[in-house]
Amino acid sequence: MNVEQLTKKQMKHLRELAGIGYERDLERCMSVLDKQFEKWKQKEISVWDLNEKIHKFHNQIARDLYKSYTINDPIFPVVFGIKSGVLSIDEVQQECRPEIEKLLKSLDSGLTD
Repeated sequence: MNVEQLTKKQMKHLRELAGIGYERDLERCMSVLDKQFEKWKQKEISVWDLNEKIHKFHNQIARDLYKSYTINDPIFPVVFGIKSGVLSIDEVQQECRPEIEKLLKSLDSGLTD
């Protein structure tokens, strides 16, 4: 199945899931950044170190996440979210699962070769 074969309902569902995955992944990454703020408050790192962590988060991590979840094909962001652990295959509607599972299996077999 590719984007052209998806129904509007399937596209909508996968885009919504991609949005949920993006939000969850961003929250996960923000919690890591929050720990840096705590270190700064405890005087474990300087304000300059914190500033660098914020800059790195904005220019690398947040941008990479944005690119990963907002591409036109909604299938890959859902697969990315599942592989990242922020989405579950159980959240994917039955009619969309075969393609998602096929891609997950393909990725898993590619990683073990």
